[in-house]
Amino acid sequence: MYSVLEAKETQLYKGTRISDYRLHSVLKKGGMSTVYLGYNVYTQERVAIKMVASDSPHLEFFTREVYFMQAMNHDCILPCLDAGQYGPYHYMVMPYLGGGTLEDLIEERPLTLEETQILLEQLSSALSYMHAHGIVHRDIKPTNILFDENYLLYLADFGISSTLGEKPIHNGQVMGTAQYIAPEVLDGYLDERSDIYSVGILLYQALTGHLPFDGENRWKICLQHKEQKPLALSIYNPAIPHAVEQVILRALEKDPNARYQSMKELFAAFQKALEPSLLEKLAGSLREVGQHLREHLAQDVPVWQPVTAEQQVLQAS
Repeated sequence: MYSVLEAKETQLYKGTRISDYRLHSVLKKGGMSTVYLGYNVYTQERVAIKMVASDSPHLEFFTREVYFMQAMNHDCILPCLDAGQYGPYHYMVMPYLGGGTLEDLIEERPLTLEETQILLEQLSSALSYMHAHGIVHRDIKPTNILFDENYLLYLADFGISSTLGEKPIHNGQVMGTAQYIAPEVLDGYLDERSDIYSVGILLYQALTGHLPFDGENRWKICLQHKEQKPLALSIYNPAIPHAVEQVILRALEKDPNARYQSMKELFAAFQKALEPSLLEKLAGSLREVGQHLREHLAQDVPVWQPVTAEQQVLQAS
């Protein structure tokens, strides 16, 4: 007998077949949709199936997400494998990723500089691709960055993504997560530099474990983006090099013209900022080796000298 899969937006039975897939369990209950774990009945491959009711007020965002995902093709962007309608529901099939989210990683501990560099490289590649095709993600945050079992990054959740030139105001409301919204979005304007600001928030959080702007009131958080300067990252993590801190703070400039103008420019600046810190590590290692040599010589240990030809003759006799 099939059991009911309890969810907020949908209520389906375990074992329900939808196209080439069967439902197994609920992975995530969201405010706009429900994501189920399923599998392909032919290949037995596990998949994630996002579903929303046909009469849901969020159907518009679901439809936009399907459109954008089907239009894009990039190794670091979560693909749409299938989509359609099942009775009173709309569904979308995606690969199942078992590596969790960036939020899961940050909750354990802040990322190292090397880990952050790898993260930014993949995220920069995905967003550069989107921006080159005239698409702004608009909802960059840790829960929308997924990893597979090999910790390869996939950018997800394109429900509020926009094409360049679209207004970010929907029915009088600014869509997005308050902690990551760029200041200009609150004034009804956005472009690819708005995503760069959100990435700056993400990098700040990844390296420190803290958000630069936060609170319980959404509107007050939005005002912080417009009016307050973020605290220095070194307050939370003194080990962060000054050059890296400056890169992130520039990504968080209130004026979009003062930020990096592309994700490639941001990533290049982050890489360059890391170089002095790596050289400093090397210099530190050389200083440590020198100290060991000085300590060794101070112990009055005989120093090795090459044996001359005359000494060799004497030793032989």
